[in-house]
Amino acid sequence: LNFDGSGSFNALPDQVIKGTKRFLYFTESGGKTPGVYARDLHTGKYMTIFEASDEKYQADETVGIAFSPDRHKMYAGYQQSGVLFELRRIDNLPFP
Repeated sequence: LNFDGSGSFNALPDQVIKGTKRFLYFTESGGKTPGVYARDLHTGKYMTIFEASDEKYQADETVGIAFSPDRHKMYAGYQQSGVLFELRRIDNLPFP
């Protein structure tokens, strides 16, 4: 898996969640490197939260995007692989 912010959204959006400020977060349904992405609604810039780099996740889909009540944790997983991630920002700030 890649968590470095680089990547490309190359399939269809599945789940979309509005952040507290100016971001939309969305999962990807299938594709070569399915992941979770964000879009800055003010600038139009897209960002990769994480995406698959291992071929075992190809054609899988990211699902279940959710935030903890304080927004310091993001949750998402891969449907067919049965993998769930708990993510935190390295600066310990909440997800916007």
